[in-house]
Amino acid sequence: MISLYGILAKVAARNDARETIKMKKNRFFQQIVFTVLLGLASTLVQGAGQTQPVQAEERRALFPSTKMINQGRDVAAAACASCHGIDGVSVIKGTPHLAGQRAVYLYRTQQAYNEGKRFDETNKHKGFLKDEAVLSVAAYYASLTPTQITVPMVEPDADMSEEDAFVGIREAMTRCIKCHGDTGNSDSSGMPSLTAQHPDYFVSSMMGYLDGSRSHNLMKRLAGKLDEVTLRDMGVFYAVQKPMRTETQGQGDANVGHRLSQPCASCHGVDGNAHKADMPTLAGQDSKYFIKAMKHYKDGKRLHQKMFEAVENLSEQDMIDLATFYATQEPVQRNVRPPLKSSEWIARCERCHGIEGNSSDPRFPMLAGQDKDYLVKSLRLSASGENGHTTMLKMADRLSALDIERIATYFASQPPRAVVYISLPCEDE
Repeated sequence: MISLYGILAKVAARNDARETIKMKKNRFFQQIVFTVLLGLASTLVQGAGQTQPVQAEERRALFPSTKMINQGRDVAAAACASCHGIDGVSVIKGTPHLAGQRAVYLYRTQQAYNEGKRFDETNKHKGFLKDEAVLSVAAYYASLTPTQITVPMVEPDADMSEEDAFVGIREAMTRCIKCHGDTGNSDSSGMPSLTAQHPDYFVSSMMGYLDGSRSHNLMKRLAGKLDEVTLRDMGVFYAVQKPMRTETQGQGDANVGHRLSQPCASCHGVDGNAHKADMPTLAGQDSKYFIKAMKHYKDGKRLHQKMFEAVENLSEQDMIDLATFYATQEPVQRNVRPPLKSSEWIARCERCHGIEGNSSDPRFPMLAGQDKDYLVKSLRLSASGENGHTTMLKMADRLSALDIERIATYFASQPPRAVVYISLPCEDE
């Protein structure tokens, strides 16, 4: 990347060689490099592969003429001001401010509405403006100086760095602690440890209590009070805790148990550490609980055809020996990523939307100083996929309600900054 100083020096040298410039004039302006006066020219490649490069038509909105801006103001007065304000500052809660917003983003967003690729609850934007009008109004709003709406300033590390990523499920998990321990490593004989299991298996187990494939009245009542999202988050919590081997290691023969475990290895691992998401890890599990579970498969209290076939010919001593073998094995933590803290989510957002939400790439929207209610609504729609934005769905589908609230509060509190682009000559090929 050539520095701005270096580029300007080259321009000066070319100005001295006027004859050369005249010969190359046509070629000289065939390509335009956009450099942000605020620096950080490298941010022009943000989101490469996610959005197409800025097109020649769109560049007109980055370097608008006075005529284009005046046309855009006329369009804004007629079509946009009632919601977004003629000055680009919305007075309607949940409606975005447009002053200083990035021109290419505004243009492409309206195009997406026109083409049915982006949706809103009223569908009032679809087919609302023609291309030339969209381009001019995007240039107009982008040319305005953004105004900071009074929102208490939030620093990303002030109250987020030490936040509890699982705060939303702590209350739900209080009912689990008595039997399964604070971290899911049970120290109660006969109670299973919940660590070292994949969240998929945890959720399917809990659903088993609800659909009757597992018979346990207390667990059915407890699981019935939780929705699937909460169950999934609980499964993630237990999966990311460090698993501990049970202290109740059984009274059987571990060597015999090892031999008996060979048919189980394809699903549960040679040492009881399962690799498949839908299979439980048996390593380090409480021996009394293991025996009880095997008996339930055998007598039909747990409905699982493959497990019934696996245990139907086992004697009680076989179960004791198997339980002893698995209890002596060291459980391994599953490869499950813990949820991001809000401060980490913000850092991810800044990759495309710029430091403090001030995007320097005209394709990505400025979030700084944006209406908080609008940001909350947009993030919710992105997380659910309802706004038709596949890239944002991939980024936001694991956001919790608390994450969304904190992210929106942070970016709404940041001072918005306008960005000016200048055209500079490119290097000769």
